[in-house]
Amino acid sequence: SDVCSSDLGEDDRRSDPEARIGGSVWAGIHLTIGSPYLLGLCLYVVLFSTTSTFLYFEQIEIVPRALSTPAERTTLFAALDLAVNLITLGLQVFVFQRFMAKIGLAAALVLLPLVSFAGFGVLGAHATLAVLVVFGVLRRAGEFAIAKPGRETLFNVLSRAEKYKAKNFMDTVVYRGGDAAAGWLVTSLKASGAGIGGIAFLALPLAAIWAGIGLWLARRHAQVAAAHQEGT
Repeated sequence: SDVCSSDLGEDDRRSDPEARIGGSVWAGIHLTIGSPYLLGLCLYVVLFSTTSTFLYFEQIEIVPRALSTPAERTTLFAALDLAVNLITLGLQVFVFQRFMAKIGLAAALVLLPLVSFAGFGVLGAHATLAVLVVFGVLRRAGEFAIAKPGRETLFNVLSRAEKYKAKNFMDTVVYRGGDAAAGWLVTSLKASGAGIGGIAFLALPLAAIWAGIGLWLARRHAQVAAAHQEGT
């Protein structure tokens, strides 16, 4: 289809893989705007960044209430980082390949939004340190071990220009812009009187949309890959 061929960048695929891509630093913006697939990827990244910021603001509210001294907080964060690293390593070594082979890319893209939906739901009802810790560890380990590798897979059907220019724009401007916008939103909500539970519940529709975008991206990835195989 016309849509698939535009995403594939056929001329770029036939070119010498060692040749310079060329173009200006603005090419990433133009490539992204012109591709529904890349726009969907941008939205996926923005929703991840936004929910991460929401969770960060929940953390800076809950942790000081539960742990009164800097030493206690430092110990907690060190333990959380260790847990995340160990779980991530275990998932990458023993789970990820089997997970992708049996369940597929769609599950990898939807897993983190579903974990976030459940986590924010429980956190909104019970804003405790224990809930925050379990949710935070599961979310970070899931991101590093499954969601991020799955997200990177989405780029393997794109042209070299889209991979390097559009991805760079996405990883910098889009991600940081979403982070900043979410920070302003949460600050405004807190200023208007919203509490921890309200902010957590606000993340629920965002997580649901995020999951839907993940499913759409997985289907689109399969379509583009199939169109490329037919053209070879």
